[in-house]
Amino acid sequence: MASPPYLLDHLDDISHIASLAPLGLVTDIDGTISEIAPTPQEARVSPSIRRKLARLASHLAVVAAVSGRTAEQARQMVGADGLLYVGNHGLEYLSGGELELTAEARPYLPAIASALEALKRRLNVEGLLFEEKLATAAIHYRAAADPSAARAAILEALRRLPQAKELAIAEGKMVVELRPPVPVDKGTALRDIVKRYGLAGLFYVGDDRTDLDAFLALAELRRTGACQGISIAVAGAETPSQVVEAADYRVSSVADVEGFLSWLLERLPR
Repeated sequence: MASPPYLLDHLDDISHIASLAPLGLVTDIDGTISEIAPTPQEARVSPSIRRKLARLASHLAVVAAVSGRTAEQARQMVGADGLLYVGNHGLEYLSGGELELTAEARPYLPAIASALEALKRRLNVEGLLFEEKLATAAIHYRAAADPSAARAAILEALRRLPQAKELAIAEGKMVVELRPPVPVDKGTALRDIVKRYGLAGLFYVGDDRTDLDAFLALAELRRTGACQGISIAVAGAETPSQVVEAADYRVSSVADVEGFLSWLLERLPR
C-alpha cells in the first residue's frame, strides 16, 4: 500500500473535521507527543506541547492521552490539567482524580505479577527493564546489546512459563507486554470515548502497533456514520509500515504533531 499524504501539506482537507462539535482529540504519548527515550522513565513531554494540550482541553469536548503506561504514569508524564488519561491500552481511565479499572482484568492481576517475577529470575539478559504496570507488565529490551536475541529469549521464556498460559502476550517498540486476555485495546477505548462524550468529530494520533486498533476502529466509525474522524500516524524510524499505511494522514515527527496541535488551536474560538 502507498504511504498516506503528509498531513501538514493537507490541513485544508481536514478543516471540516475541526469544525464539528462535539469534537475530540485522542493521542498516544510515547513516540507521538514525546520522543522515544532509552527507558520509559527518561521520556518527556515538552512544556509547549503540555500547554497546547491543556488549552485544547478547555475548548474541546475531550482531549485524551491513551497509553500503554498506567493512567497515573500517563498523567504524571503529560502533566496537563483537564485531560482524560487512558492507561494500559484501555484497561484504566483516570479523570478528575478518579481511577477506573476494567473489572474483567482484575482476576488476572496475580498471574501477571507472578509471571513478571518469574521472568526476572529466569532471564539472564543484560539490559532488560522489567516494568510492573498495575493491570499489565512489560519487559523492555531496547538497552540490550542484541535486541533481537533479547526479544527471542523473552518470548521463549514466556512460552515455557506456566503463569503466562492464561495471559495475552503483545509487542510494541522494543517491548513485550503481558496483559489480561480481555477484549480491550486502543480501538475499544476509542469507541468508548466517542460514546461517552457523544463525539461528532475526532482526531487520533499514534505511532505504534497498538494504535493500529484505534485507526481501524475510527475507520469503522466513520464508515457507519457514528463519528467523523481522521487518523494520523507518526511515521518515525521504528513505526511499523502497517500502522502508517492504515492511517489517513502521516507526519514525520513529534515536532510535526506539535505543528498540528498549533493549527488546531488556531481554528478554535478565541
